[in-house]
Amino acid sequence: MTTTDQTLAIAATGLRKAYGDKTVLDGIDIHVPAGTIFSLLGPNGAGKTTAVNILSTLISADPTSGSIRVAGHDITAEAQAVRAAIGVTGQFSAVDGLITGEENMLLMADLHHLSKHEGRRVSAELL
Repeated sequence: MTTTDQTLAIAATGLRKAYGDKTVLDGIDIHVPAGTIFSLLGPNGAGKTTAVNILSTLISADPTSGSIRVAGHDITAEAQAVRAAIGVTGQFSAVDGLITGEENMLLMADLHHLSKHEGRRVSAELL
């Protein structure tokens, strides 16, 4: 059976990211079939967090990156559709005991790139 972009949860080819003259991802490929469990392992500084941040639309890949699709959506052209299709959480829940429910919702609004006004409005409506 051939795996196509339609059957892949993640289809990234040539993923690149640099900060100035420091290259942190240099053309990596990640292909994860839908419905599978995938682990991204590596030493500190290997680019794991950067890759996850790009795939979840929190930061942009370099313009020279190849094709990057998540849940069938192009991460640049269809960022909102990607965000609607996925959920991302940190490895540690370091802030759960430190912030209120409202503050947590405002944090999630920021992660979804809502304006401050829209984030406050949605949080108030949901609470």
